[in-house]
Amino acid sequence: MAKGICVYAENYNGKIEPVTAELISAAHSIKETTGEPIQVIVAGEKCEALTDQLKQSGADEIYAVKTDRDCAFQDDALSQVIADMLKKIDPSSVLVPATPMGRSIFSRVAVKLNCGLTADCTELLVAQREDGTYYIKQNKPSFGENVFVTIVTKEGYYPQMMTVRPGVYTPYEGEGSAEVTYFDDIALPASKIEGVGAVPAEAETDSILAAEVVVVGGRGAEEPESFALLKAFADKIGAAIGGTRPLADTGQIPFQNQIGQTGFTIRPKICISLGVSGAIQHTEGIKDTKLMVAINTDENAPIYNIADYGIAADLNEVLKEYLEL
Repeated sequence: MAKGICVYAENYNGKIEPVTAELISAAHSIKETTGEPIQVIVAGEKCEALTDQLKQSGADEIYAVKTDRDCAFQDDALSQVIADMLKKIDPSSVLVPATPMGRSIFSRVAVKLNCGLTADCTELLVAQREDGTYYIKQNKPSFGENVFVTIVTKEGYYPQMMTVRPGVYTPYEGEGSAEVTYFDDIALPASKIEGVGAVPAEAETDSILAAEVVVVGGRGAEEPESFALLKAFADKIGAAIGGTRPLADTGQIPFQNQIGQTGFTIRPKICISLGVSGAIQHTEGIKDTKLMVAINTDENAPIYNIADYGIAADLNEVLKEYLEL
């Protein structure tokens, strides 16, 4: 019978991606109910270095495949390796980072294993059937920003596989000393994808996932003058820039800086909200902010329900006053 909460350790250039610690945290929340072991799977050319990074990650078991070459972006080949690993391990669930790499690899894995894949989850809850078995309620936004749905894998189909949005869970900070099992009988097949080079990504703003201070713009900051003031303000205080969906739709911020149910979840020390109404689809992405400051002309805006401090005023006037100091 399928058993175990399996986490995929995404890696690049010999380093485990930080989102892995978030997925291990999610796995521990499931383990509290089901009592299943937490398993981590990893594959790569520099496999020993990868497993060394995982030994004290909080997992109970680590399973690894050492590849004979760098397989970054060779998702057709890597997905076969992972599918073979999961067949051997037989977990009841698999947690995958909802990153471009995670989505690309595990959509292929799902086909190979004939199982479902729920994309972009923001919450995982455990429920119990009448026969005593457990299943995961996979919650996620859908139909744009309008609906929050619960998806359940069809009974009898394993593993229950889901991608989890980065930033939703806090990184696991516990300790452990997991044993490593290498699958020497699993080889990386030939790939039809050839990497010809790599260039660093160009970001218009600092990463909002790592920033301690974030300035968030809403529909009230859409006008060019307002957004220019917002950007000047963020530059002056050394903050990253995030926004609601309207700013992403107009191209004023990149998608990776959109915050909310259809964007990312952030946990900065300080969040300054400018022209944001405070709809639940957005505030789900900032609800764990340590200090929230909001500026909105509408004194009844929902954003004030979660703000520590609020200014009912025109953001343009407030920002101009500050920038002239």
